[in-house]
Amino acid sequence: MKKIITLLATIIFITPTNSQSNLITLETENNADGSITLNANNLASTRYTVKVNFTSLTGFLTTGISNPYINSIGTGKVQVTKLTPDKNAGSHSLGYTYSYYAGMAYRKPPSNFTHYLLPISVGKTTKVTKVEELSIILGQKSEASYYSQAFSYTLGDTICATRAGYVYNINDELKQGEGGNTVFTDNRNKIFIEHKDGTLGYYTILSPINCLVQNGDFVIPGQAIAVFNKESENYRILFSVVYLDEEKIRAEKATDVYNTMSTNFYLNENANSTMLIENQKYESVRSIEIITAELSKREKKKFGFIN
Repeated sequence: MKKIITLLATIIFITPTNSQSNLITLETENNADGSITLNANNLASTRYTVKVNFTSLTGFLTTGISNPYINSIGTGKVQVTKLTPDKNAGSHSLGYTYSYYAGMAYRKPPSNFTHYLLPISVGKTTKVTKVEELSIILGQKSEASYYSQAFSYTLGDTICATRAGYVYNINDELKQGEGGNTVFTDNRNKIFIEHKDGTLGYYTILSPINCLVQNGDFVIPGQAIAVFNKESENYRILFSVVYLDEEKIRAEKATDVYNTMSTNFYLNENANSTMLIENQKYESVRSIEIITAELSKREKKKFGFIN
């Protein structure tokens, strides 16, 4: 009996955290042995997590295949999963929808990286103030603790990377500042960086900036990533570190899939892992050991730390 493989139409859902349409696309590949490979084409320069909802999956062996199916993918063309046909099945059908999210999904909170640098140039002083989540302002309940800090600057100051990683989402098009607003939302000037462990650093910015990096750039701690280049009422950034929660992704209607993490900063050799205090001022100091902590030998050579 001839086996018929029916491929249902693919529906693409773009996650709220990504404004680039078709950044990641999925396609099927029929193999000579009757199996089907589900591949992702990742046009981004960073790792993403793909969620596949199988709307139809009959005539295939499903051992190790959950529904929804979650997998972390790198850049370029990457195999998401491979479906092996059941030899006893009379027909086969495969249908799916999918969504994708920046970063790597965690089943439990990842271990905190302890040595972030202050996001301002060496020798400069910044004041730390409290940041509030928009949902809290609106009186909505928050399922988890919310961690974020605001850092103050002056005209001409540079925003520096706190940790090594790849830039994947930037915007410097908003030309007007927002005064004393310290509410964390995504709709403003921003630089998002994916760290090597799949966590994400959010730099959302309340004033006009000139961005010094572009999507795909690899940056190291202390590297200038933007400069405050125009007059504004208040120069400030909101900084937060988040991770992708696999349990939240698996929900039928996945929303608010990122959790924030507390962040400890390097201040000096006697305070290399410090929780910052609100309304206190801190001076930025550099440490080669902290800067190179996550760099590979090749990266250390590229940035001139070793010959």
